[in-house]
Amino acid sequence: MGSDPAYLDGLRPDQAAAATGLVTLAYLPLSAQMEPGVTAYVALLVVWRVVSLRWPKALPHRWVLLPLTLAGMAAVLASYHTLVGQEGGTAFLVTMLALKLLEMRRPRDVRAVTVLFGFLLVTQFLFDQAAWLALYLAILLVANFALMAHLTEAGHPSARRAAGLAGRLALQAAPLTLVLFVLFPRLDTPLWELGKTKSRALSGMSDSLEPGSISDLVLSGELAFRARFEGAVPPAGKLYWRGPVAWTTDGRRWTGGRHASDRRAPPPLVRAQDKVTYQVLLEPSRQRTLFVLDLPVQVPSDATMGADFQVRVAREIQDGRRYRAVSALTYDTGEIPPDEKTAGLDLPPNVTPRMRRLVADWQHQAQSPPAVVRAALRYFNQEPFYYTLKPPRLGANPTDEFLFETRRGFCEHYASSFALLMRIAGIPSRIVLGYLGGEVNPIGNYLIVRQSDAHAWVEVWLQTQGWVRVDPTAAVAPQRVERSDLLTDLADGAPARFQIGDPGELYRWAHRLRLLADAVDAGWRNWVLDYSRSRQQGLLDTVGLGFLREYGLAGAMILASALMLALVAAGIGRGRGPRDPVKKVYVRFCRQLATRGLGRHPSEGPMAFGARIAAARPELRQPVESFLSLYLPLRYGRRARSPKNMQELRRRLARVSRAARPS
Repeated sequence: MGSDPAYLDGLRPDQAAAATGLVTLAYLPLSAQMEPGVTAYVALLVVWRVVSLRWPKALPHRWVLLPLTLAGMAAVLASYHTLVGQEGGTAFLVTMLALKLLEMRRPRDVRAVTVLFGFLLVTQFLFDQAAWLALYLAILLVANFALMAHLTEAGHPSARRAAGLAGRLALQAAPLTLVLFVLFPRLDTPLWELGKTKSRALSGMSDSLEPGSISDLVLSGELAFRARFEGAVPPAGKLYWRGPVAWTTDGRRWTGGRHASDRRAPPPLVRAQDKVTYQVLLEPSRQRTLFVLDLPVQVPSDATMGADFQVRVAREIQDGRRYRAVSALTYDTGEIPPDEKTAGLDLPPNVTPRMRRLVADWQHQAQSPPAVVRAALRYFNQEPFYYTLKPPRLGANPTDEFLFETRRGFCEHYASSFALLMRIAGIPSRIVLGYLGGEVNPIGNYLIVRQSDAHAWVEVWLQTQGWVRVDPTAAVAPQRVERSDLLTDLADGAPARFQIGDPGELYRWAHRLRLLADAVDAGWRNWVLDYSRSRQQGLLDTVGLGFLREYGLAGAMILASALMLALVAAGIGRGRGPRDPVKKVYVRFCRQLATRGLGRHPSEGPMAFGARIAAARPELRQPVESFLSLYLPLRYGRRARSPKNMQELRRRLARVSRAARPS
């Protein structure tokens, strides 16, 4: 075919443009997951196709498509070193589909693109399953149906008519889709999670603490997890979400302990009151820690809780996790084991004399360990310590410099300094990393905890009280909290709680929209992405069908699907007749003659049909011609479709019916 104009073979420019536009729009979300080389190659082919819409001779010869195909394969291999798998296979599919755009010369080529387009949509869910993406791809799928309908009609079909047909098809398929989704046997893991290989860059809580580790994290507004309580949400001051526990320090960095308590279960609590039950939907973190409200008393069966009440699972959480837990807001952990006491008093080598003198002054004034704790909190409150996200850089001994020189820092500075001071005073201490607070979404009544809620606090062991939570950051006087532009984006549950003036009505509207979007996303995650076998069984139990198991569930699915198909077919059958009242009368005219052996040929128009009837049955000439003489101007002309004219048309039809009866 060479460089002949593509449209000489029946392909219309608007159909080629529609196919090109659909493929481009479908690739846009996927482009963020593809390597730059693949995206550049696909963009080149799309631009080439767009240029050919204006100048058809710009389409490449068939012998040019072969080196283009080889170049596309080379681009994929250079980026992924394979043509299969999640990333390599998707990139290869996209590249070949873009090449197919350059090969479109006939309507059948566009039909091939519309079929392959479905595979392109499905591959998107291997990388992301967000609600907005599903809606976006659903719109593109309906548009693809419209293009298919447009290709099947001869002449110059209406785009509006094709879109209407696609919309009706989508609505007719929706009930069956819902039935299959609810009743189809579920896997414990979504299909699109199988075989995932690409590691995603995820921000989240680390299992270690050093200056800057949390202050960098709280600038992120990304979601950490959602929590839904069985009952009222606890007060904000009780919302300490426990994560990793740091025992060991070299004077700068705090990390998890390496002692016998790591492998030992926690002892029974002496006191556990004000228990709350809740469910957490944790975002992917690539960590093994499950965040639970302080202090957990019941955790998931596949998780382990160490002696320091840190909850962990066997594998990294790469695809999100839903779990249920029970916590006590008031508790007493009891006596401290010897190995924990030793770990909680271990000091780094860079403890300075002035740090020891400061603690000695507190001990001289105080009469008990709790009094020393109170003295340390007063020190942070009364001395000129400032809470800031932009603290000065610290040297080799950050604790000493922070306590006596800079006195500006974030929660990691206060927590690490306080824990070390307690150890100098002979009070066992450890640092807990996690999140503080959260924002209640009234749309759904659940708690949103973001990365901006990241926090660190200290636990000290006190006689007759056990491990006690102490938050030294909260001791900083409110007037010494630096208000900067960086703080304006923190969520309501951020560690530093203060007002930054009236944000304005526009901000409040934007915030409400954000909560609405989060509620939609939470519902999507809850009822679609996390619709596992257990959740399916729970839904069946709710509607009284919990007795159904494998074969019973399959039978119910088949029965419900058949019922839905029957209802759709009945609806189509009722709507199959013409909506035009004039045409309805003509259909009755044709049926009556067909019963007398005078059926209309599919290609026969009204006038040709009437002439054939008059030739075959002369006695019908006058009533048939009388009927058609009124029908044609009513159907195709400008004759008014008044009740009087419609009544006259039906009378003439009755004359035809009487004349056609056998004598």
